Amino acid sequence: MLQICFLNCIIAKASKRTLMNKTEIKAKDGNIYYYTTSLFNAENPLGIIKATLTEYSLYKNGGEILIGKLYKTDEGNWYDLPDNNPLNPLLLTFIKMAIDESEKTKPFVDA
Repeated sequence: MLQICFLNCIIAKASKRTLMNKTEIKAKDGNIYYYTTSLFNAENPLGIIKATLTEYSLYKNGGEILIGKLYKTDEGNWYDLPDNNPLNPLLLTFIKMAIDESEKTKPFVDA
């Protein structure tokens, strides 16, 4: 389990459940990226789950190289964990926009 402690001392643990296969997106920078999603539980130090986020693992070069992770709430808001993400903030914005667009075009399946 991955544990990250951030400013308000909530510990986040990644679940092992993958929600979908790799999805291809094209960002405004012209590059093609891929992402997978999984559930990500944010817990307090006592182990109580405070939020469940969707974790987007970002890949490049045919989906082989992991370049970073993004997090989104159920309400559709992006949530940034202070994980020293090496990606340019503008590039992250372009990727978030491309993910939002790709999710608008996907049919919704309630499981």
